[in-house]
Amino acid sequence: MTTVKRKTITIREDQHEWIEDQHLNLSSFVQSKLDELIEERES
Repeated sequence: MTTVKRKTITIREDQHEWIEDQHLNLSSFVQSKLDELIEERES
């Protein structure tokens, strides 16, 4: 079972608007980008 942790981030208003306009799931987006970075740095 995977444990999930909550984090709070601060974004600019224009970023918030863009995320809303794109219907982006910010949590999934950040998780994906973190996985990419982790993979790059472990290689």
